[in-house]
Amino acid sequence: MHLKTPSVVPSATDAQDALKQSPTSKRLLMVSNRLPITISNKQTPNTARNTDTSSNVTSANADPALLYHYQGSSGGLVSGINGLSGGDYDKLWFGWPGRDIPTEHRQAVDAYLMRTFRAGSVYMDARTADLHYNGFSNGILWPLFHYLPGEINYDEMCWEAYQQANQLFADTLVEHIKDGDLIWIHDYHLMLLPALLRAKLDPAEYPNVKMGFFLHIPFPSSEIYRILPVRREILTGVLAADLIGFHTYDYARHFLSSCARILGVHTMPNVVEFEGRQVHVGTFPIGIDPDKFSTAIAQTNVAARIHALKTRFEGLRVLVGVDRLDYIKGVPQKLRAFELFLQEHPEWIEKVVLVQIAVPSRQDVEEYQQLRDVVNELVGRINGRYGTMTFMPIHFVHRSVNFEELTAIYSVSDACIVSSTRDGMNLVSYEYIACQQEKHGVLILSEFAGASQSLNGSLIVNPWNIEELSNAIHESLTMPGKLKEENFKKLSRYVNKYTAAHWGATFVRELLQTEQVSDSSQLPRLNPDDVLKAFQTSSKKKVVFLDYDGTLAASNTLPEFAKPSTSLLAALKRLSDQPNVYLYILSGRSREHMDSWFDDAAIGLCAEHGCFYRHPKKISSSRFDNLQSYNAPPSPQPSKQLWVPKRAGNGWLALVDAIDGSWRNTIRPLFEHYTERTPGSWIEEKEVNITWHYMNADPDFGSWQAAELQVNLERMLSHLAVSVSILVPVCISFQRSLMFSFSDCSW
Repeated sequence: MHLKTPSVVPSATDAQDALKQSPTSKRLLMVSNRLPITISNKQTPNTARNTDTSSNVTSANADPALLYHYQGSSGGLVSGINGLSGGDYDKLWFGWPGRDIPTEHRQAVDAYLMRTFRAGSVYMDARTADLHYNGFSNGILWPLFHYLPGEINYDEMCWEAYQQANQLFADTLVEHIKDGDLIWIHDYHLMLLPALLRAKLDPAEYPNVKMGFFLHIPFPSSEIYRILPVRREILTGVLAADLIGFHTYDYARHFLSSCARILGVHTMPNVVEFEGRQVHVGTFPIGIDPDKFSTAIAQTNVAARIHALKTRFEGLRVLVGVDRLDYIKGVPQKLRAFELFLQEHPEWIEKVVLVQIAVPSRQDVEEYQQLRDVVNELVGRINGRYGTMTFMPIHFVHRSVNFEELTAIYSVSDACIVSSTRDGMNLVSYEYIACQQEKHGVLILSEFAGASQSLNGSLIVNPWNIEELSNAIHESLTMPGKLKEENFKKLSRYVNKYTAAHWGATFVRELLQTEQVSDSSQLPRLNPDDVLKAFQTSSKKKVVFLDYDGTLAASNTLPEFAKPSTSLLAALKRLSDQPNVYLYILSGRSREHMDSWFDDAAIGLCAEHGCFYRHPKKISSSRFDNLQSYNAPPSPQPSKQLWVPKRAGNGWLALVDAIDGSWRNTIRPLFEHYTERTPGSWIEEKEVNITWHYMNADPDFGSWQAAELQVNLERMLSHLAVSVSILVPVCISFQRSLMFSFSDCSW
């Protein structure tokens, strides 16, 4: 956590260097909700007019941008971007400036930001900014993604503002994007932006633009995420990116599960197949800039402050906690564990202190005010019970502290307690290790912080288990020096290797390497305008194949609910009536249903995935009169015989000469067994095949059951001429193996 840190990036010098980039350097467009620049008033126009002769007045009148003061910010994200090789990337940053800029000043401010910081502003009115940031992003997504659904209150106005804000970002960015750019979008405020940008970028004009998205907070379990009313919109918004990054694989796994369960798409451990594209999903744990802390410790003023704190806490062991006062940070749990520790180990009273820095956060929100009251009550109770006239067990600092003070406190402490109940990463743990070259302090780390999966050598605890956290405090104070040193070596090695710069470089490298691999199972996406033009201008005969379920009509388990609408039938008739147009509808439905739905449309039909087919009525049926009709062979069990009607009279043709249905009796009991074991599955029997559907079952459980069923059936039917079709992720279909040939027919 960086608190009141000095301005480090983006600097004017870096911006000027960027302007001098080689024409061959890659452009990287960073997009975040807020610009890493704080813009404040330096001198208002009224003040300037009331000031006597001043060069500032003249400058402000000439350039309104000079009315403002610009302060660069720092943090893990900025450090990660700075770590990219300056000669390889021309870096531009886009975001909301954090305040309203008068319309008449915006052009000048934009020019100054681009010239000085290589940054661009996205402007929005105060109401939209508030409802987007405080209403939807922090009032709905933040608590839900941190497993606190009880804290959300969904509001349609907030959702509309979220959409509007994302649209404003897209409208601004599209004016700056060039083919070949890398676009890196950050965090939960902008989860619709990838799809909005993709819709604005013509693939023919921007074939080489690559887009990445990184989520800096946890992604919740699908059971939590599905609560969100706009869950589909958020997922489809993000899936327009080429690469989606998370801090840990747990978060990536939850995202993949939500995509599979909510969108019904096929996922693999690092890929989501969505709308004919392969969206890559990766894990990229962020780090810090450890050199910044080691350099600060060597500074005279920081060294003096370290000496002062050592004197102040002489003879005492120091525990430190640094958190925003947020309900996800587990500050009450930490205080209760410290209270229990003093209660169970009275020998440590007046020998150990807890310095808890609680940075104020969202103080105008009722839930945060209640949290502050709870923390104040706990601090008062513990200090009242265990404190004396000369000793206070908890030093509670409810304000921000500057970077030098923070570094000094980290350096003098014997252990750091991170007790987050849910945290995306938590870089306090990294910062503490970076400042412990001398003392080799112990890190107590919540298992619910993303950093716990990376920092091997820390004491991992469940902050909800107060007894466990209390025991960890005791262990940290009594740990042998040799063990502390060994743990610190492992932690320090990781923190110094996997820095913010490494994180940024790794993500960008992965984004550059993402390629849309051609998948033979995916049909190419057609441009509607091109198809329409070719259709209207071509004088040749045109054969049009249209899939039914999931294309012309929504997929439905019950045939009566899959019936085509009147408007659809009318549209199909208009298309088939066009000269030289031969229209076919492809479906897995039975001939009976296809006949009842489309008999009046006079179009071509393919039933049971092509086992039976009927040509459009505009093709003369006399062409097929010489084809032999077929009958089902005699069955040893007449009551079980599968009867198939002859082809004469109804216009249907078949790709089989005869159907033997006796094999169904072998597998039907097994199908019934798995149907009973798999809630949501069912059996569908048609003329030629029998299908076990599991599209409505739990995706994971259904897939496991299908795999097991496949193994059992292939073993059982190995001696029969029966084919097995696995249609992931919805069904397993079985039918007699067919032998057939095609003959060339001239229309």
